[in-house]
Amino acid sequence: MNIPVFRGVIMGGTVGLTASLLFGIDPLRSLVLGVLCGLLAMATRTFIEKKKKQEK
Repeated sequence: MNIPVFRGVIMGGTVGLTASLLFGIDPLRSLVLGVLCGLLAMATRTFIEKKKKQEK
């Protein structure tokens, strides 16, 4: 598994489960939404890094 993808899934899942405890949201729903947000953040960061490399 690619390291940035793994990091995005772990961080997103952690944030999602923490949100379920703090806000009382269904744990499965918050876990899935957290993982999706983590993957989106990873994709955004990867895109920005590639764009910076192209500009140099």
